[in-house]
Amino acid sequence: MSKFLKLMITLAALALLLVPAAGCTDEEDDGDTTPVPDPDPIKIGLAMGLTGGLSGIGGDIRDAGLLAVAEWNAAGGVNGLQIETFVVDTKTDAAGGLEAVKQLHQINGVSYIVGPMASGSVMASGPFCLDNEVLIISPSATSPDITGQPWRDFVYRTAPSDTLQGAAMAQMVIDGGYQTVSILALNNVYGVGLAGVVAETLEDAGIDIVNDIVYDPATLNYLTELQIIKDQNPDCVIYVGYEDDAQVVFTQAGQLGLDSAQWISCDGVAGPNTYAVAEAGNFMASSVIGTRPGAPAGLEARDEFNAAYLAEYGSDPTSYGDFTYDAVNLILQAIENVGSADDVAAVAAEILDIAQDYPGASGFITFDAEGDRTSADFEVWKVVVDPDSTSGFAYVTTEMISL
Repeated sequence: MSKFLKLMITLAALALLLVPAAGCTDEEDDGDTTPVPDPDPIKIGLAMGLTGGLSGIGGDIRDAGLLAVAEWNAAGGVNGLQIETFVVDTKTDAAGGLEAVKQLHQINGVSYIVGPMASGSVMASGPFCLDNEVLIISPSATSPDITGQPWRDFVYRTAPSDTLQGAAMAQMVIDGGYQTVSILALNNVYGVGLAGVVAETLEDAGIDIVNDIVYDPATLNYLTELQIIKDQNPDCVIYVGYEDDAQVVFTQAGQLGLDSAQWISCDGVAGPNTYAVAEAGNFMASSVIGTRPGAPAGLEARDEFNAAYLAEYGSDPTSYGDFTYDAVNLILQAIENVGSADDVAAVAAEILDIAQDYPGASGFITFDAEGDRTSADFEVWKVVVDPDSTSGFAYVTTEMISL
């Protein structure tokens, strides 16, 4: 065989090897089966007081937020993306609230947070939110001190300011015809802020404030403060607290015979832990009424939320669950409208546009330029004996105050 013929055979063999290889490459290009990674989910954080002074309602509030997320996911998510939820305990503490916000953002990669619940936690978290463009909507932080802060571009709240709740509590004093009032409040941003609004309103109305006492909620012994109130023999006691300390306050007030005065309390007290001790529950049933934000009866969005919550968890929602549900829905609706969760400032601006007579479960929501509600409705509650409940007591609403 000549060298030329050998060369031709070799080239032909190489050509046969190359043709199938080229064919495989073309087939892979035409039908690429390389897996495409799923897009990142929308991340929502829930910074909740699962321990500490608001733990009696913290779990229920968390569940209301989870319910809203579950409904969005069942409907296809936000612009086709599912929502992933992260829950962190704030311990109902200012420092704990800031740490929860930091953890959600820095570790979990969350830029949208519902919470923290307590006003002190929001005050501590505000500067971090501004510096890092983290949007928080608190469902229950009500202190007037939050208004006007320089970090409000990234801090909203579905809960109304205590400038409104304080006015409602003061109106109850005026309508009741009480002339001498003692004020007892826990010494934190929430307690001092709400009590201050009540005091200022009553002073303007010419009502005599015989003493104005703040207490350390950590001591859980308030006989000294209560004895000072008893010595003044007021017609009415304005009391601002949280559940754990309120349980002790009401128990000890009963022991001192302070049930002759009308006690007017607030949202921070209105949880199941407060009357978990029978002595506290009995005192509340005899002498205590109070306020808490709520939605008027017959509101379709509220009725739908209540029914969905009952179906999911087997119980009725407690205080601020509806405000949490609304906060989650506002965030997710704004992200869907903007088309992406990447631009937090754009989503924040969209929320302000949405929250103009927005039909929420907590009532119609209209935000001002800072992200505060411009009006609110308040339930007037009392405690009744309820043999069917675990504790033997229950809260019932007697009327509504609209401001």
